[in-house]
Amino acid sequence: MAAVRFEFSLRALDLCRLGSSLSAVDGHVQPQLPTDFAEVVDIRGDRYRDGFARACLYLANRHINGSEPAAATVVVGTQYGNLEAMLRFQRQALAADKMISAQQFPHATTSSASTFVNIDKKLTGGNATLNSGTLTPVAALLHALLHVQTHNPARSHVFVGDAYCAEAVDDIRKQAGPSRRITPGVCYTALNSGSEFQAEVSFGDTAFDLCSASATRLCGIDPAEEHNGAFALHALLLSAQALDVGGCASLGIQFGARRAAVRLTRLIPA
Repeated sequence: MAAVRFEFSLRALDLCRLGSSLSAVDGHVQPQLPTDFAEVVDIRGDRYRDGFARACLYLANRHINGSEPAAATVVVGTQYGNLEAMLRFQRQALAADKMISAQQFPHATTSSASTFVNIDKKLTGGNATLNSGTLTPVAALLHALLHVQTHNPARSHVFVGDAYCAEAVDDIRKQAGPSRRITPGVCYTALNSGSEFQAEVSFGDTAFDLCSASATRLCGIDPAEEHNGAFALHALLLSAQALDVGGCASLGIQFGARRAAVRLTRLIPA
């Protein structure tokens, strides 16, 4: 795929870590929410939220303040999404649990994290949940950029990452092997219509051409290292914020034969 180009401004960037990484030895840990979670998020109705939905709401409440353009959308990029809540509901149904309730999916969707954010922050520009495997960070960024290019003024609130239940960890181990580091966490960024940066995005065999320029800092995902693309996306955008005019930062991701890359170039001073 030939690279596609966009212009945008970067409004916000944050990273919510959910406890320690999952080791190849002891397997599974319960994600730990930030210590100030109850101060940031209204915990009424929290009973049926899973770790991923809670992380997204935490970031949304830290950064979305109600002064949003009409064309403000939510883009969630995740491999496993609300799998924890889905499996809990299915196990209760299998066991004929008398406590099973439709309240567990109050918005009638299993991709409930994006819907929770839309409703909680009263955003009316729509939402999307994307899963492109290991390439999800680039796919989510592309979707967000398409939105801010199409509408002006516009804003895309982007959440990328995962909170891993036992089944998700097992699935990753089967695909990527026992050496893969799996750290639960979600990266948040808000992209605006603007001309602070140029983004170039490409998928396929030639995608890494975006990472070849001498001025480019390459952040990549090594299959033997971190699986969660939230951390690579955060590193890319953090590097971009520090660029001088004309400087570039890039992210290249490869898993098997699949490739994706994005290069960001600063166009105007910070």
